[in-house]
Amino acid sequence: MNKTEKLNDKELEELRKFFENDHFAMNAGCRIDEAGSDWSVCSMNVTDAHRNAFGMIMGGAMVTLADFAAAVIGNRPGKYTTANSVTTTFVGNTKSDKIFANAVLKRDGRSTNYIEVEITDDKGKQLAFVTVLGFHLS
Repeated sequence: MNKTEKLNDKELEELRKFFENDHFAMNAGCRIDEAGSDWSVCSMNVTDAHRNAFGMIMGGAMVTLADFAAAVIGNRPGKYTTANSVTTTFVGNTKSDKIFANAVLKRDGRSTNYIEVEITDDKGKQLAFVTVLGFHLS
């Protein structure tokens, strides 16, 4: 699939408003930076609460951000999808203070979708690859 056009400012603000009710993601620090109908870029400012005893970012923080970025694609007003399967491969870690999730919808079927997410730090270092199989609820 080719990435669709970026949402305009009004559409992006409406999307952000919709996801304010995702309390877990909001409390974890997930933010929507950009999005189209089949892609999203989300970020997380990393705090001490996201770090393990070695000062590295916890894997769960990366998975939370990836799940949120996939949710931004699969959930819009009137269209609801839940994660059926999430597979994560960690390939690195960082002490950076910000991480990003770049999510792309690869397939959108009648009852499921398939999204690939790449997690990077603020220098572009790859940290994890996440695949999300979503189940359409509506």
